[in-house]
Amino acid sequence: MRGSPALGTGQRASERGSSSLLITRRERWFATVLVALLSAAWVAYLRSTDAAAPSDLAPVIWGAKAWLSGEDPFQAVAHSPVWNGGLLYPFTAVLPLIPFSWIPEFVLNVLWVSTSAGFLTWMIAKRGISPAIVMLISPPMIHAVNTSQWTPLLLAAALSSWGGALLACKPTTALWLFAFRPRWQHLAGATIVLGLSLVLWPAWPLAWRAILGKAVYTIWPLMIPGGPLVLLALLRWRRPEARLLAAMVCVPHTMLIYETLPLFLIPQTWLEAGVLWFGCAAAVTLHAALAPYQTATDWVTMSGRLIVWCVYLPALIMVLRRREPRSRYRRLYTGAFAGDEQAG
Repeated sequence: MRGSPALGTGQRASERGSSSLLITRRERWFATVLVALLSAAWVAYLRSTDAAAPSDLAPVIWGAKAWLSGEDPFQAVAHSPVWNGGLLYPFTAVLPLIPFSWIPEFVLNVLWVSTSAGFLTWMIAKRGISPAIVMLISPPMIHAVNTSQWTPLLLAAALSSWGGALLACKPTTALWLFAFRPRWQHLAGATIVLGLSLVLWPAWPLAWRAILGKAVYTIWPLMIPGGPLVLLALLRWRRPEARLLAAMVCVPHTMLIYETLPLFLIPQTWLEAGVLWFGCAAAVTLHAALAPYQTATDWVTMSGRLIVWCVYLPALIMVLRRREPRSRYRRLYTGAFAGDEQAG
């Protein structure tokens, strides 16, 4: 694997140090298929034994079916007798699921999770056996699989060269992933999907905004004690991982553990990956131990506080311990896996 000209000598050495054991294309395929099948089997078991298990995909599927029936997806989901969270995703997330809305919800959840997990494994394995691979067995990944979350799919899309269309489905996650790896291809893909959604339903932003005003799960990390400290990551703003961390603390979102999955791109050593893994595990364990909570807002706020202290701040220390990437022209380094293209 040859280093990219955009990388300085020190940066290339760092990349080799964190990814010293490369894998063949056949091994990469094996890992991808294995993770996809294991994820599919687990989700199938989970949903067959607990039909009421929460699925982040369910309201989007219902929204797609409602739109095909000529209804307002946001209002249809808001009045659902089995779901009180509303449809918090924009119409750009409903759009890709419309062609698949005829598939039984159980099957669609299994396909969604296996595809997302497999796609993410393929992109992570592209770098070889590196500390980033710990994310595949991390608490955020497990929670994302259990609840059919979008984060694994969007993270994989951000690491690809063509995933901009998918990033349009969840603007909050897309903002910090774009800060990590800004690409014109991603911006173009997201713009095309946004334009198509407006052609099909010009008024959806207003309908979506009305629903967002009633959301109880969205909080601003900067308002959490300790949150502003994370902005110190901007001292290393030329580093992708520093921009990722700073963007995550600046963008209001649902601060549950699955959203921390992209932070596993930060560790450069196995020790750092282990620290982040245990930080996530501690946040999840303490959040459960402190239950019950009086309201949903209290529940998500406590999750946010634990994530800031157990996950964000350790990640900040990792970022601050690194030097700015050296470059003859000190240009902005934006490649997530620069130099890995030939490995694929």
